[in-house]
Amino acid sequence: MNVLTGLRASARNRSVWLVSSAKTSVRFFSVGGNELYVQKFGGTSLGTPEKMEKVRNIVQKFHGPNRNVVAVVSALSSETKAEGTTTRLLNAAAAAVKGDKSFGDYLDKIEDTHMDVIYGLLKSKDTRESTKAYVTAELNRVRTFCESLAVIQELSPRSHDLVIGCGERLSACLLAGVLQDSGTESVMVDLSDVFQGLDTGRRGYQVEAKNAFKPLLEPLVEKNIVPVVTGFFGNISGGIIKDVGRGYTDLTSALCAGALSATQLQVWKESDGVFTGNPTKIDKAELLNLVTPAEAAELTYFGNEVLHPFTMSCAMEDEVPIAILNTFKPDGEGTRVIEASHEELSKRPGRHGITAVCSKSGIPLLNMTSRGNLEAHQYPARVFDSFSNHKVKADLISTSMSNLTVTIHESTPQESIDAVIADLEPYVHCELEMNKAIVSCIGVGMRHQTGTAASVFDCLSQGGVNIEMISQGASEINISVVIDAEDMNKAIHLIHEAFLERK
Repeated sequence: MNVLTGLRASARNRSVWLVSSAKTSVRFFSVGGNELYVQKFGGTSLGTPEKMEKVRNIVQKFHGPNRNVVAVVSALSSETKAEGTTTRLLNAAAAAVKGDKSFGDYLDKIEDTHMDVIYGLLKSKDTRESTKAYVTAELNRVRTFCESLAVIQELSPRSHDLVIGCGERLSACLLAGVLQDSGTESVMVDLSDVFQGLDTGRRGYQVEAKNAFKPLLEPLVEKNIVPVVTGFFGNISGGIIKDVGRGYTDLTSALCAGALSATQLQVWKESDGVFTGNPTKIDKAELLNLVTPAEAAELTYFGNEVLHPFTMSCAMEDEVPIAILNTFKPDGEGTRVIEASHEELSKRPGRHGITAVCSKSGIPLLNMTSRGNLEAHQYPARVFDSFSNHKVKADLISTSMSNLTVTIHESTPQESIDAVIADLEPYVHCELEMNKAIVSCIGVGMRHQTGTAASVFDCLSQGGVNIEMISQGASEINISVVIDAEDMNKAIHLIHEAFLERK
């Protein structure tokens, strides 16, 4: 049985609810045969009254008779993450742990941002006052908690989550209030305490999450009420930032879409969609009207911030179509992430089966040579046992009989890398090189193509780019090279010009 508890922000029906539920096991099916859109909105799509108004209009455009919407929101942000609510909350917590009273300044700035939206958009006095009261109470709770942190001077993963989850609670409250104020019945759904220690590293955690989310959302959707869901969910065993990362709202939206068998998961961003290359670096980068789920997964992992990597695996598992759309160009085509026919794929730009080029820098490269005191079959096993024990993520791997070269994910702390090197020293001679870059050519059309890799390597060689490592997976949709970071921009321009620009 699901339990709905309504913490009403006003005495009237036009109110903001908090919804919580006990865990239950459910089957996954769509609601009443209606179209159901799960819409994820990032913080920069919500950060001002003007932006929030655009989001309201998008929700209302897709909501109506036989058309249901679930909105999942990030914490409000301005033009940069440095000035966003989540960053300010993290800064406030860090200051509090040090005993620095400036944590209050960060919270004051957060309050100002949200009050701008409240006074800029909410016309109903009741809705305005109830929403304002919730924002003030939530920030006062964080303020009191920070005062406690200043005394104990320690921040556990759970305490960390308690602070940062405030951002999504505030934004969900605001959007629910804005929708209510304009005549769309809406409910805030707070996922902060749905779990008692969910382990996102455990196989099958997605099923547990969907089992928990569905009974919170389905009763509301059946009544054609718009749930506005906190992108933050808890409690996560090791803390959501450490175990999932800053893109956790993407994951929440994919889990909601999977739980409800959504017609489509819409990811609303400040960009038009997925391009053949980074449009901020490559002037001739062209918007792709579609990419396959496999391509999107590779692009996400190797530098194109399409979606959080966990999101792609969830969406692919549940076969939920994805659309990546621009909040500020709501009528734009965007990019669909779907399985497509060969005919549809052939209409995209690109030669030799390459669909896009992406890159990421700041990559550590670890070269390892066996000291000869391990058998051939023991050597790689010992290396990757150490990686696993110290939670070091490997991106690309190249092997020979006695040599092993690995690129390490850029999010890995230096102390973890040092621990691996110390652990392996009796068996392996290690050389660590910093500031490398990975450049990747992605495309399902590269499967069974002859000469694509050779053409890519020749292109880079002719352009004077030295390749230090080469990797191509068995799926044949990703050819990646490791180069000096200073050559990264040259490399992506060379590849884009040779393979992706229309002649």
